[in-house]
Amino acid sequence: MIRYVLSRIVIAILLLLGLITLSFGLVSLLPGNPAVALLGEYATPADIARINAQLGLDKPFLERYLDYMGRTLSGDLGNSFFTGSPVSGEIWTRLPNTLVYLIPGLVLALLIGMGMGTLAAYRYGRGADKAFTAGVSILMAMPEFVLGLLLLFIFYQQLHLAPAPLGMLSSSDIPPPKVTGSVALDAVIAGQWSAVQSIMGRAALPIVTMGLFFAAPFGKTVRTGLLQILNSPQIEFARACGLKPFQVFRYALSDVRGALMTYMVLLFAAALSGAAIVESVFSWPGVGGWSLDGVLKGDVPVIQGFVLIMGATSLLGYVLLDALITLLDPRTRGNILRKARKPSKAGPAAPARGPKN
Repeated sequence: MIRYVLSRIVIAILLLLGLITLSFGLVSLLPGNPAVALLGEYATPADIARINAQLGLDKPFLERYLDYMGRTLSGDLGNSFFTGSPVSGEIWTRLPNTLVYLIPGLVLALLIGMGMGTLAAYRYGRGADKAFTAGVSILMAMPEFVLGLLLLFIFYQQLHLAPAPLGMLSSSDIPPPKVTGSVALDAVIAGQWSAVQSIMGRAALPIVTMGLFFAAPFGKTVRTGLLQILNSPQIEFARACGLKPFQVFRYALSDVRGALMTYMVLLFAAALSGAAIVESVFSWPGVGGWSLDGVLKGDVPVIQGFVLIMGATSLLGYVLLDALITLLDPRTRGNILRKARKPSKAGPAAPARGPKN
């Protein structure tokens, strides 16, 4: 078991090295020159050459790659070309602001998707199942920004129940003293509960947007997985043994547990990647909107830092998921133990022959 987990960690490290290489190579091949973006289109060749020398962009490709690899492995993600601030500091400052709405949004998506998908599978072919299928089709055909704008129109413009989408605090809120740089964490540290309440109130629509958007694919996965299990031979055998329908359904839920946990990690990675859209709609000062601004400006260290942090977070999630599924699923654990005890392909040695008569 320990050998299996260690092998997954080694694979994750190799994938992380590949991710570092891929992020450097792809960003380096992007069209345009950051020096031109910094100086403007009327910059002289001498000014462009000076900025390229300051940023290290005039060095050979291999030298820049080795320098980038060494700095990244030491935890230095570089500085923004435009602001000069450390990329790692910007990420750790803005990431808690993103998690304020991202984690509750995913929890809401799991609750809605699990409940509706389970109900649709239990009532397969009936009214609840048909209504769920129609709702999923509508939500999956609607982009995130359209859903966010629709919620803003209903709850802010028409019903006046939501605050204006102008960030985490209103003009009347007193900003907390800067400790970590994250408004949400600093408000909690300072004990400014009125500011915390304002932040959570403004996070309500982003939470609902994320919850509804990701509830549709998760609910569809729950329904599909449960229907496959409910039509499997082992469930038919359980019915034949006289088990009650609720007990049979509970066994089916436990059987589809591994697939649902895998999809949860995929949803988390997708939500991190799509945070830029939600934050742009609601003017939320998170890591997603910050990275999108870096992409539009051609800020190479910002793009590379965001790609690396998101990729490393996803890899860590997959490693933890493998370990958790191995601990919870006896079938997976048994397969690993059988492979570990499998004898060599060479087979037993042939018996020695005695001397000929």
